[in-house]
Amino acid sequence: MHKHTKLRFGVVAALAVAALTFGTAAPAFADPAGPKDLNGTGSDTTQDVMSGVASVVTNLGNWDAVPAGSSITVDGTTFSRPIGSTAGIRALSSSIRGIAYAGTTLPVGTLDFARASALRSEAGTELTYIPFARDAVTIAMNISSDFPKDVALGAAGQATNLFTLRNIYLGTVTSFIDSAGNTVTIRPLLPQANSGTRTYWVSVLGTTEAALTAGGRATDLGNTVQEHDGTFLTRDGDIVPFSVGQWLAQSNNRSLPTAVVERRGQAVLGSIDTVKPIIYDGTTITTNPDFLPSRLVYNVVETRALTTSSPSANDLAIRAAFAGSTSAVCAAQTQIKQYGFATIGSLCGSTTTQRGYVN
Repeated sequence: MHKHTKLRFGVVAALAVAALTFGTAAPAFADPAGPKDLNGTGSDTTQDVMSGVASVVTNLGNWDAVPAGSSITVDGTTFSRPIGSTAGIRALSSSIRGIAYAGTTLPVGTLDFARASALRSEAGTELTYIPFARDAVTIAMNISSDFPKDVALGAAGQATNLFTLRNIYLGTVTSFIDSAGNTVTIRPLLPQANSGTRTYWVSVLGTTEAALTAGGRATDLGNTVQEHDGTFLTRDGDIVPFSVGQWLAQSNNRSLPTAVVERRGQAVLGSIDTVKPIIYDGTTITTNPDFLPSRLVYNVVETRALTTSSPSANDLAIRAAFAGSTSAVCAAQTQIKQYGFATIGSLCGSTTTQRGYVN
């Protein structure tokens, strides 16, 4: 126990040192304090970094994914808060078409963008997924657990008794031996169903949602596990995928210009295939650029707003905010890095990836 505690607080101390490079905290906010030109909801993973971006791109109304069960009011319309990438994209799809989302009709134009931490597969071209940063995803466990702090990812075709994350989530490896010689049952957790991190983690493991959840192997505890929330790691055998960007933002929450809720609880991050997810250079702590799995994160907008030859003022505002490497969001590189995410150079603002509506 002492060893794990020392490690956790050593990392936190390093983050505290890193936080000094960003100066003192400015007034914090989460949901927009007043009317904004461009409003968006969705991914829990990127809710905080986009709040940081919105602190300098001031026409963005960035609505948090949490707390669950609450509602938001945008341009006079009150509706259930979209929680997660899929819910955010579904709400945007409803707003574009002026149809109901979660029982409430959204007038056309209620929402202008959605945050997404994974690409979806819907056929069509109505929506454009615009990347703005890169995140890494690793495994987290409780600080008190003897679950190995470095685990192989695993791949299809390998022996099913190998101690890999793939086999653990598929249920062919179900336990480990702790330092006292006790057998500990592993409980592989998944984020709630609308989570882009969940979709991404399934793809990382090279399997399907059905295969992971068959027979109760992987569980979201009745669709209650909020992504990047370490308080759900209540057992020594609990593990869950966790955004490295979110972990860093939560670690650095006291020095950030916007409100970030510290919800890591007793979570610590593990390595995958011997590669550490974070690195410390003596001054700052950042995501390891050599760490895999890593993913692009996106803001999703209506394709028509980017392509129409007769753009409205709102269409032009969407283009200026999101489209192209010189867009306002892409220019906010300081804020993107400050919240634990990596910048992506000329790939930022690319408008080449399109998908259909989420219904």
